[in-house]
Amino acid sequence: MKAGTGQTSAWALPGMVYALWLLAGTAIFLAPEQFYTRIPGVALFGPFNAHFIRDVGLVYGASGLVGLYGVRSGSLSTSIGAALWSCLHAMFHLHVWVERGLPLDGIFLFDLSFVITPPFLVVLLLLRIPGQREMRP
Repeated sequence: MKAGTGQTSAWALPGMVYALWLLAGTAIFLAPEQFYTRIPGVALFGPFNAHFIRDVGLVYGASGLVGLYGVRSGSLSTSIGAALWSCLHAMFHLHVWVERGLPLDGIFLFDLSFVITPPFLVVLLLLRIPGQREMRP
């Protein structure tokens, strides 16, 4: 978190989410079979595909790394950009939930808790950080 800004606490939750994305991405990449079998709803998308699951792990890991860099450097644009893929991923999960008939089941509760809410919460918190906005000529 950027030193001397007095905004350390505002960056704390986004930093924790980015760290969790980095850890989750690493775990997904290293153990794709466990991800496929243990995460609610994953198997609904078809047979096990280690390549695709590892791609997802890499994207989560990259989002986490870039987000942590943004938090560390105090760059709002970098921090918000790091959440972009996860926001799009969350919208896809909302679409899938609608296509499934809006069931309030374990799959939706997992998605809401770990896929849908975190990226939008991160962006909302980051947008509320006061101070000078980054501008380029």
